Amino acid sequence: MEENAQNRRARESGSPPDRLEKNEGHPQGKMLPVWFFVGIIFLVYGIIIFITGLEEFRYHPAAVLSSLHPTVWWGAILIAVGGFYVYYCGPWRR
Repeated sequence: MEENAQNRRARESGSPPDRLEKNEGHPQGKMLPVWFFVGIIFLVYGIIIFITGLEEFRYHPAAVLSSLHPTVWWGAILIAVGGFYVYYCGPWRR
């Protein structure tokens, strides 16, 4: 008798493929692309690196090519790439 109740519950809840087709469990049935989160990470790292590069204008590090200020350039590049990914892969673009 207990086995029949378990089988009935399994049939009523639907098998996993049935639940996936109905998009149950997701509020809107949409998932965010991984590139949106990659863009957020790039933005955060870019801001940190850029601020560090601006701080190096005051205190020059003892490196060979420090006059080119690579931290400012890399911070700006990461901010631009991260902004691109966040804007074009964000949930508002769907």
